[in-house]
Amino acid sequence: MLEVGLQCEVSKVVQMEDTAAKVASGLLDVFATPMMIALMEKAAYTLVQDHLAEGDSTVGVEIGAKHVKATPVGTTVKAIATLTKIEGRFLTFSVQAFEEDGTLIGEGTHQRCIINSQKFIDKLNKR
Repeated sequence: MLEVGLQCEVSKVVQMEDTAAKVASGLLDVFATPMMIALMEKAAYTLVQDHLAEGDSTVGVEIGAKHVKATPVGTTVKAIATLTKIEGRFLTFSVQAFEEDGTLIGEGTHQRCIINSQKFIDKLNKR
């Protein structure tokens, strides 16, 4: 059952394909902001997926994040999502990202909406 306060942590080692230079968000070989955000979203998605009815999932609908520190290739980074609010089908999370030594590299909020996967795809295909 979904409840406020649930947390999930996911991690990855920063690879060259995760850099700003590779994802066209900058010129440097450092962990790209879009990749940090993707890791934050993965933490939120992973947190709720096992708590949903069969056939349901979530889609991201809003994110606000600050990227406060550059991270080099080869560093392990982790994202932690904490469920902070449940309003009907809408779930709000506090999200944070850290380097392996615990240094904060990013933080923000993220909102996801619970959907029935098949109905979502059927509606999309009717467009």
